[in-house]
Amino acid sequence: MTAMKVLLVEPPKKPWEMMGDFIAPPVGLAQLAAVLEAGGVPVEIVDCNASRLSWDDLEGVIADKKPTLVGASAMTTFLPTAARVMQMSKGIDEDIITVVGGPHVTFKTEETLDNHPEIDIIGRGEGERVIQELVQALEADADLAQVPGVAFRQNGQVVQTPLPDPVDLDELPLPAYHLLPMQAYYFIVFEKFCTVLASRGCPYNCVFCAERGFWGPGWRPRDPELVGEELELLYNKHGRESIWFGDDCFNVDGEHMAQICEEILRRDLKLNWYYQGRADLLIKHREYLPLMRRAGNLMVQIGIEADSDEELRDMRKNLTGEQVKEAIGLLRANDIVCQGMMILGTRQDDANSILRKVEYLKWLDVDFPVFTIYTPFPGTEAFEEAQEEGWLETDDYALYDMAYPIISTEHLTRKQVIGLYNRAFASFYTDPVMMARGLFSSMHWKRVIWRYMLMFAAKLYLRRYWQLVRDLFRW
Repeated sequence: MTAMKVLLVEPPKKPWEMMGDFIAPPVGLAQLAAVLEAGGVPVEIVDCNASRLSWDDLEGVIADKKPTLVGASAMTTFLPTAARVMQMSKGIDEDIITVVGGPHVTFKTEETLDNHPEIDIIGRGEGERVIQELVQALEADADLAQVPGVAFRQNGQVVQTPLPDPVDLDELPLPAYHLLPMQAYYFIVFEKFCTVLASRGCPYNCVFCAERGFWGPGWRPRDPELVGEELELLYNKHGRESIWFGDDCFNVDGEHMAQICEEILRRDLKLNWYYQGRADLLIKHREYLPLMRRAGNLMVQIGIEADSDEELRDMRKNLTGEQVKEAIGLLRANDIVCQGMMILGTRQDDANSILRKVEYLKWLDVDFPVFTIYTPFPGTEAFEEAQEEGWLETDDYALYDMAYPIISTEHLTRKQVIGLYNRAFASFYTDPVMMARGLFSSMHWKRVIWRYMLMFAAKLYLRRYWQLVRDLFRW
């Protein structure tokens, strides 16, 4: 019998530039830690970003704590950082068992194990049951082939076990927030900030989204009373006042949202909260908007993605521009800020179509647009198509961050796409009409965000023209 001591690591990460100086809690690791604690397994979390630890600091922490297992999670963008943690762990002690889970390694299992000998085991799919049974098997020196949702090397071959059944969310303990430096988390104007999940999965099937492939088909809500219990813990014990519901699609069920709002009001939680959802569902559940606003809903992020119904159909968004316009009007009527996501750099995009998308957002009168670059992530139909057609121009996963072009369009090089991406932010946030509405809004935090976004746009604008000057005088 081998006693396990688990260290879960959130490594030093460079945040998405547009988001500015922010630190979000690694809720996924906290959830895994809670499951391990419930099973009596000693577990700690080291969040390098919140604790301001460098890579050298992290090496010292791992050496001091002497874990038997080091784990990390990896979206595509952060695979290189997760792999670096495992390489560091092996350098400290070759016997440390290294485990990486998350979306990227779920979809790229064999590639990851082939390219990263420092990773011993991959956790595939939802991690709670996987980590629990994996640790039990390791403690008992049992056959890992009997553990669901893992992959490992055996006799030079990669062994993958079947994915586990979907997790019953209401059976999970609350995330182990007590293992995190909770006072360190903030997000621009949302200083006392935390992320909460009220559901998993999404019933829709957009071609560019990997969430359905990771969580499985369908949508699984948590009991609103349990969500309320978690919010109360965060508010009363940890002083969190701003909540981002990180659900893939928060507004699938109107009654579920209403019950969460009633929990917030019943518990007298003075929260400001935000979520991402769909425009058509916002219309469908419009009757709940006044209640949501009363319970503290300040902002909604909706996926606008395109400026034409044809492109929306190509993305399989199951949405129309008319619905987007109506949804934005409903948010404005209920004093809820709209943040709209717009994708640039699709295969059909040229300079004119990208600039039309900027003008479309001005016409829609979106409060805060966020432009992202079309990124075919592993696990999506977009990735499969791009790979099959030979469109992928880099395999550096650190660049798969939706702010850097991975493919050219039929009309633009990647360099041209990044130039137009920078121009899009500058064009919207320096538009005199949009600027006046934002900077002189009656809502304080909206004015603060607008000032931040204006500075961000100016930085991109200056960067673009500096590049033009450099190109002009290049010998």
